[in-house]
Amino acid sequence: MNFISLEEFKKTEDYNNFIKENPTTGKLKVEVFTAYQAIPIPDTEIIITKDIGNKKVLFYRGFTNSSGMIENIILPSKEENINYKPGDTAAFTEYDLTAIHEGFERIKKYDIAIFGNLGIIQYVKMIPDSLEEV
Repeated sequence: MNFISLEEFKKTEDYNNFIKENPTTGKLKVEVFTAYQAIPIPDTEIIITKDIGNKKVLFYRGFTNSSGMIENIILPSKEENINYKPGDTAAFTEYDLTAIHEGFERIKKYDIAIFGNLGIIQYVKMIPDSLEEV
């Protein structure tokens, strides 16, 4: 996968525009499991990216812990709309989450929404590869 690192992205004008539009942050927790959340899957690679302009920016890359979790991933987001009324467009920033683990489905992809000053949990259900090739 071709990414530009967040550090490199911070040196661009696109970054300044992105931060103006996303001045606050939200928190993401990822839980990876199989068997209806009964079995956590450690060592799953989690990649968080966002397409900005003509770049795919890598905001986070890490591995789940022994409980199949990664906590406190901080991501830029739009400001919370405290005057939100039904029918208003919610203020959030979208990211792409990719989960990769050998021995399970090759790649799982999710679109996630990060809201300012809030935490969200993204559950990732992985299905083991077949043990026997048919």
